[in-house]
Amino acid sequence: MTHSDALQILNVLASRRAGRRCVLWLLPLLAWLGGPGCSVPQPRGEGQLARIVEPTSKRGYWLYLPKDYVEADQAGRRDRRWPLVVTFHGMKPFDNARPQAREWQQEADRYGFVVVAPELKAPDMFGQFPVRTINPAFKSDEEATLAILDHVFANTDADPSNVLATSWSSGGYTAHYMLNRHPDRFTCLAVRQSNFSASVLDPEMTQRSRYHAILIIYTQNDFSICKRESAEGVRWYETHGYENQFWVLIKDKGHERTPDLAAEFFGRVAGLRPNRPPEVLVQRQAIDGNAEGLALLAGRGMAFRSAPVVAARPTVASTRVTAGRDAAPTPPRDAMLVRPQPVPSTERDAAARAARATQTQRRATHRSPVSIHVSSAIAIEPLHVGFRAICPSDWTRTADFLWTLDGEPVCSGVNGHLTLSEPKKYTLGLLVVTAQGKEYRAYRKIRVLPRLSAATYPKAKAKD
Repeated sequence: MTHSDALQILNVLASRRAGRRCVLWLLPLLAWLGGPGCSVPQPRGEGQLARIVEPTSKRGYWLYLPKDYVEADQAGRRDRRWPLVVTFHGMKPFDNARPQAREWQQEADRYGFVVVAPELKAPDMFGQFPVRTINPAFKSDEEATLAILDHVFANTDADPSNVLATSWSSGGYTAHYMLNRHPDRFTCLAVRQSNFSASVLDPEMTQRSRYHAILIIYTQNDFSICKRESAEGVRWYETHGYENQFWVLIKDKGHERTPDLAAEFFGRVAGLRPNRPPEVLVQRQAIDGNAEGLALLAGRGMAFRSAPVVAARPTVASTRVTAGRDAAPTPPRDAMLVRPQPVPSTERDAAARAARATQTQRRATHRSPVSIHVSSAIAIEPLHVGFRAICPSDWTRTADFLWTLDGEPVCSGVNGHLTLSEPKKYTLGLLVVTAQGKEYRAYRKIRVLPRLSAATYPKAKAKD
């Protein structure tokens, strides 16, 4: 019996209630399950790997700090962006958090990623498989992951505006779910030979993540359930209107670890250049995929689709802003939003309407290439809002980005997120300075509504 045969049998038995009582006779196989599916063939990195316990949830996680991060002083760490990889492990005992952190070490050193691998409860041989409900273990993993993210950001210089959700094998259930339910906490998703379940996703939440970049990787010789559910995931994102979905089916490979392709994808999304060329990526061959996924595998750039532009371009004189210096001035209130002009109602003004339409079309043709996508522009306090710059894809690697809130600098980089607790209207601003020195600005209004208390709710209900 081969490694794949053993793992296939265990996966099947774990999915059957009666079979779980019989699966113990296969456990001695774990002593020699050293094939590519469970081992970590990727070379170790030169950074630091440690197990940490998050104090509020008491959940453990593995944290890897890349070589450049470890060797930098405090000022050097703060002057550089360190995107965060959150990797969800597969079914225990075949996989766990530590191998997930180990397999990412080389890629973390290559790109400057901080890597965190939460210890999960749901992906377990004796747990629910396939996952079809948000069971207590699954919900516990969600809450623990959010607490771990807060802990990592509080204790490292990881960049909260660039966060990848990734997975291997049955960790895909959690990875898909976390992006669906918490798009403000994750920038993009890259699942590798992973499982997918539409029944744990909320279709009504898709508006908040429709422009997040999605990568689905699966292999020709993978387990049938992983191939089938990966294809189901591709169709689900397509039918729900996701504009930046990439997928690729890799030739010959089986149920093995492929962090290199996910790292290349995240590097492009985050606008990072590797300090040395990928060593395994060039050996991958595809037998199927969409055009964007195949372009990624071939080492070509990805063409991101932009979210609809809803903010006007303010006519304020621009001033180059250096990170850490003065913030961009807040434009006048009447320059923030497009204010439609009254439409003439008589036939004699038809010429005026036609002229105005022509002018509007001409303005749209010369529209600025920069706009802002936000996960939610209005919500009840506290509002956890994620935001992303919509601009030409090559600018993500060559341009400088500065975000402001009501004129005050809040972060740099292509993406970011904020927690707004005070009920009021906010102005989110973005300044982009290209490599040629050209400056572009964009603004979005964000409104935070007060939460109704128990005392005020009956009065509000009575007015209805």
